[in-house]
Amino acid sequence: MNELERKIRERLARDEPEVEVLRVTWPAKATVRIYIDHPEGVDHTLCERVTRHLWDLLESWSLEVSSPGID
Repeated sequence: MNELERKIRERLARDEPEVEVLRVTWPAKATVRIYIDHPEGVDHTLCERVTRHLWDLLESWSLEVSSPGID
C-alpha cells in the first residue's frame, strides 16, 4: 500500500466509517480508481460524497469512485 492509498483509506475511515474501501488502482498515469462498498449498497450519491471527502486530490489526480458491482 502506497502513501496515497493509505491517505485515502484513513480519510474515509474517519469521514465515512461505514464505507469500506475494497481496492485502489491506478488504471492510467493520473487516474485513481477507488472501489467502495457500504452495508446499504453503493449509489451515485455515496460516490459523490466520497469524492467530496477526497476533493483536494483532484488537484493532482482524476478520481473514479465506484462499486465493483453485485458480483
